[in-house]
Amino acid sequence: MTRNLLFSLMLWLLEVILVASFVSDRWTRELQRAEDRMMIGYFGAAKESQISHTAQRWFDRFFVSTGIRESVFRYFIPTERERQMSKGFEDVGRHDLFPFIESRLNVLWDTIFQMFKRLTTACIWLPYLAAALLPFVVDGLVRRKISQTNFDYPSPMMYRYSLYLILGALYILLVSLTLPFPIPPQAVPVGVFVVVYAVNVLLANTQKRV
Repeated sequence: MTRNLLFSLMLWLLEVILVASFVSDRWTRELQRAEDRMMIGYFGAAKESQISHTAQRWFDRFFVSTGIRESVFRYFIPTERERQMSKGFEDVGRHDLFPFIESRLNVLWDTIFQMFKRLTTACIWLPYLAAALLPFVVDGLVRRKISQTNFDYPSPMMYRYSLYLILGALYILLVSLTLPFPIPPQAVPVGVFVVVYAVNVLLANTQKRV
């Protein structure tokens, strides 16, 4: 289980690296504008503005106020003072290498900001997740109790695949935070329904002793 978790996290980090390496900064800006339009159409302009401000506040708190963002740029891109101190190498990479690195870093930070914004959007649905989860949990426990009363055996296959479905849905949520494609806001409630239904099946087919 731990090995699979580490492998999944490595795949996600590989996705982030590939996005930062090959996606253009123009594409990331178009992606953000496309998602903004979808969110305005679904939530309204006021709610979209609130989500953006919340995401920006958390992004600034983690990466701007701490100086992490600036330090990353300074680590990879020399300042003008550092150029002048490197006699004979003042213009090395000035017009090709370092602008390319800067564009890659811009894509990386835009992706991280978009991740914060998508995560903020997902958090909006948490109260609805709790409200939707409760009846499914109760129903699953009742079905389990009924099957015990009738001496029915729970299905190990249904239990296993419902668990895989829950883990898969959570992993897709993680991966979707950094996908270089517009994610419609309706995707979150669909994922919520999948998770709560899988939880229902999981509880209904849980063994008496686990």
